[in-house]
Amino acid sequence: MAWTNPGTAVAGDVLTATFWNAQVRDNMLMGNPVFTNEAARDAVITAPAEGQRAYLTAPSVPAATGGSTFTPTGVQTIYNGSVWVCITPVGAFTSNSGTTTSTSYTATLSGSPGTNPTVPLVTGTTALIHLKSDVYNTNLNAYALVGVAVSGAGTVAASDDYAMYHKMAVADNQITYGVSIILGGLTAGTNTFTMQYKVSSNTATFAKRAITVQGIA
Repeated sequence: MAWTNPGTAVAGDVLTATFWNAQVRDNMLMGNPVFTNEAARDAVITAPAEGQRAYLTAPSVPAATGGSTFTPTGVQTIYNGSVWVCITPVGAFTSNSGTTTSTSYTATLSGSPGTNPTVPLVTGTTALIHLKSDVYNTNLNAYALVGVAVSGAGTVAASDDYAMYHKMAVADNQITYGVSIILGGLTAGTNTFTMQYKVSSNTATFAKRAITVQGIA
């Protein structure tokens, strides 16, 4: 069984078993059309309807960067009336530790932090994001924060409102935190989600950093 791009019948056509089995039975069993990539999908579905789905076996987007990346071979997309949103989760992870003294959000850590985790994904105006990191600060009552910045189709700066943070109760106490957020205010299209870091004071260390992003149609 495979997906067959539907043909167009004209008056007088004979409904053969081959036509019915391929274009009706098999396509219904598949559930939604299957294409190689975005270009193949868009060439066939030139006027998508809101809520229409298509599976891509080798998409050009999404992607990810990090020490380890988790980009599925195939992804499920759904048309939200504006763009084909990727609703398959995509993630990136870096185990290396890095430090910062920056009191504003930065993607650059000192030391040997490895590749900072990022995820480019086609989204609508909202996305579901999971952040995780080991964090600690060298000073009591100081904060270490992990946020996410968005670039690409639109720009959204990292914000404390959508960040995970750790307030030191014991000096040099390391703890693992995670947070899930629904981030709105995005511009529909291909957006890159980048982990960023900051401190309230002193020096903070971040390790075992991970991000997972999923579009919301």
